[in-house]
Amino acid sequence: MTTLNDYMKTSMRLLREKKQDLVSPDELISFINVGRRDLAMRAQCIRVKTPISGAVITGSVIFPGSGYTGGALLEISPPDFPTGVLPFPGGDQAVGSPVVSSGTIASVSITYGGSGYFQPTASVTDTIGTGASVTLQVSPINVLNQNQEVYPFSDVDLTANPGVRAIHMVKGISIIYANYRYSLPVYAFSIYQARVRQYPFQYTYVPAIASQYGQGVDGSFYVYPLPNATYQYELDCLCIPDDLLNDQSFEALPDPWTDAIPYFACYYAMLSLQNFNAAKMYQQLYDEFALRCSTYARPGRMINPYGRY
Repeated sequence: MTTLNDYMKTSMRLLREKKQDLVSPDELISFINVGRRDLAMRAQCIRVKTPISGAVITGSVIFPGSGYTGGALLEISPPDFPTGVLPFPGGDQAVGSPVVSSGTIASVSITYGGSGYFQPTASVTDTIGTGASVTLQVSPINVLNQNQEVYPFSDVDLTANPGVRAIHMVKGISIIYANYRYSLPVYAFSIYQARVRQYPFQYTYVPAIASQYGQGVDGSFYVYPLPNATYQYELDCLCIPDDLLNDQSFEALPDPWTDAIPYFACYYAMLSLQNFNAAKMYQQLYDEFALRCSTYARPGRMINPYGRY
């Protein structure tokens, strides 16, 4: 993984700035981060698919019951929504235990959250005790909420993707309904406004049409009909990275595009020094490297050698 120090060393070599007399380290870091955001949007190379299931993270006691002993066990249901992703494509069983106090279930401890959970259930078993009721909470999953039409990009949980700051474009929206995943047709908002959402709130059903409103990180998407229940949804989205602050910052920008970033930093550095000829040269080199990396990474692919989809 390319680090901030890697970017800075390469940029200073290109600038012949061994003593850092002309461009300060803070300025160079700022230029590097501007270049990383620019390249992420230009090359569309930070692509994120939001999760439809997760891990069990906590448990809550609804009714404490009575008569429980130290041998009480917490039984968690098997994964109900595996994602097919390694290392556990079929999901992995979560493990936990109840905390017994004075014969009642005082709390629940999750020792291993597992994976592949959407709506897990749990029960407390014991040879004597009865009556306890427990609910489980999973890691953040993006859902369409009943009667909610508008979903800002900023509300989408991206914590499962280190180094990713925000969504700047949603390429596709897919809904999970009755164990079936389908993608919504996305129309321009002017068409959506004029022809789709005629009934403001009276009509609710499984959403079938979507539209984007606004651009960049402040954008949002709309769905119609308004959801009549809670549905998991999966976004195929393009994102911008977090700023690199030090060498411990996670670089979400993938290789080979990282090779182009020092040229962008040099371009901005020369602009700051009012050396426009050098700035233009570095800008051309940056454009060339960005295009070259995209060409190398996406050479094209035959969909089906037999001529059918």
